[in-house]
Amino acid sequence: MRGGMGLGAMARGGGPGLWAQAKPTLQSSPWVVLRRLGGVIAEYRRALLFSFVLMLLAAGLQMIPPVATRYVVDVLIPAGTPSQVLLVGLALLGLYALRFGLLYWNRYTIALVSQQLVYSMAQRLFEHVQRLSLRFYERQGTGDIISRATSDVGVLQQALTGQVVGTFVSLLTMLAYAGIMLWLHWQLALLVFSTVPLLLLASYLSAEALRARYSRVQEKISGVNAVLAENITGVRVSKAFARETEQLQRFQARNRESLEANLSTATVQSVSAPLIQMISTLGTVLVLFFGARWVAEGRVSLGTLVAFVTYLTAFYGPLEELIRLNATIQQALAAAERIFQFLDEQPEIVEKPGAIDLPTVRGEVRFEGVWFSYEPGKPVLQDINIVAPPGAVIALVGHTGSGKTSLVNLIPRFYDPERGRITLDGYDLRDLTLRSLRSHIAVVLQETFLFAGTVRENIAYGRLEATFAEIVEAAKQAHAHEFIVQLPQGYDTYVGEGGVLLSRGQRQRIALARAILRDPRILILDEATSDVDTETEVLIQQALERVIRGRTVFIIAHRLSTVRNADEIIVLDHGRIVERGRHEELLARGGVYRQLYDLQFATTGVA
Repeated sequence: MRGGMGLGAMARGGGPGLWAQAKPTLQSSPWVVLRRLGGVIAEYRRALLFSFVLMLLAAGLQMIPPVATRYVVDVLIPAGTPSQVLLVGLALLGLYALRFGLLYWNRYTIALVSQQLVYSMAQRLFEHVQRLSLRFYERQGTGDIISRATSDVGVLQQALTGQVVGTFVSLLTMLAYAGIMLWLHWQLALLVFSTVPLLLLASYLSAEALRARYSRVQEKISGVNAVLAENITGVRVSKAFARETEQLQRFQARNRESLEANLSTATVQSVSAPLIQMISTLGTVLVLFFGARWVAEGRVSLGTLVAFVTYLTAFYGPLEELIRLNATIQQALAAAERIFQFLDEQPEIVEKPGAIDLPTVRGEVRFEGVWFSYEPGKPVLQDINIVAPPGAVIALVGHTGSGKTSLVNLIPRFYDPERGRITLDGYDLRDLTLRSLRSHIAVVLQETFLFAGTVRENIAYGRLEATFAEIVEAAKQAHAHEFIVQLPQGYDTYVGEGGVLLSRGQRQRIALARAILRDPRILILDEATSDVDTETEVLIQQALERVIRGRTVFIIAHRLSTVRNADEIIVLDHGRIVERGRHEELLARGGVYRQLYDLQFATTGVA
């Protein structure tokens, strides 16, 4: 499998140790990510500015009590005026009540912005991913996509709003406290400032380690989500092969990797936090040691020392908080980088400038010297030339891997050819808007997918504005109406995620009804009757004879009995057209088609 590890290795939980793990490659510098995050946050600048002002006022009010304490200790207590001390106490009580109100509105505003940010980022990410080409989904796992749209966006919710505002306020508060300490006693203030470089150095070193580790944590969460999603969708297979234990071991291996990544992050935090506290304690010890001596010598008043120590605690508080926030900020940077990586993905299939909407469609499809490959140097289709007149039925047959599905995937522009071109009514597909092109095409795949909804909703997906009567008529043409009305709630029966509550044959007939309801000019049937019994297949074939009239149809079929009446049968082998013609002509030639025919009907005894 691509870029993965074998099931046995995953089940055994093998892998490098905690300290031997490869360091994630960080694509962008933190400043680049921060600049882009600033653009996201700028959408909420008014609310954040309001929150910033509230926090700034609250921080300013917090600076008053130490000055009041100094006044009480140095003036009011020696003067013996307890009534004035009571008044100061009541004033401080009112001050704290006002500060409480400011912080309440600040936190409410932050919570509001936080939820709006989650909604906006998730919406933006989903819309962008929807526009990406199929190759993106082939490269990325489901768990990784889900993780970036939920877990990573959630990390931003927790970090990018309140923490950002709080960081700016903490910086301003710290500078204000520094100025007040210089005003109170500049010698003591210099003792405090001498510890700041040590704090900044510890913060820088921990930031570098944390960002890399948080990136790895998010990657491992994606791995856990991938295994979980895969196991849920493949639960029938694991139960059928009695592999529940192996699946559990596989999940445990991924979960253990996530645990180890988190422990690695916790190790850095466990070292940095006590180190920062130790450095701030050093500053406090220096102030108390020299301050006590200078009080005894009469160089500093006791009230000044008490006020200074109070401001010192307040000074180290924001500084320590900023450094502790470092972990949150680094986690947000790692999550933001992963989100931006997806947002930077560009769809391979894009509309050219000036692309036009299709006018009235006749349905003539031409392949002119088409070459196509999924990987460079490994062509899947080679020099394909096909002319499908309006209303023609073109059948594609050949061994598995011969390129049949790849060929029809080019018609709705799921992919573009490397060489040559495909036209619809003379228009190069690349000159048309994607919506107008695909609005005239319906596809019924062998691997039928139904959405988690009702039968009615899944059929109506072909044309959302269809009436119920039109839905029923489409179901009847697909010979699905008979079993639908026997379901517990009829057309309002819930089909389960992926249609799991229905049989494969029932799902395929609903998918066919969905395509019929769309009323397309071009119909692509990729093994559309592969999962139905012979009797139902005959009924569907009779329905298709009516449905395909006036439409251009491409049929992929392994059952050659379903392509007898095709206008042209094209035989593919290793990406090349090796034979073409009608059923009787190809049989008479005795070539590849005859071999496929004889091999198939020799095993069934039907001719």
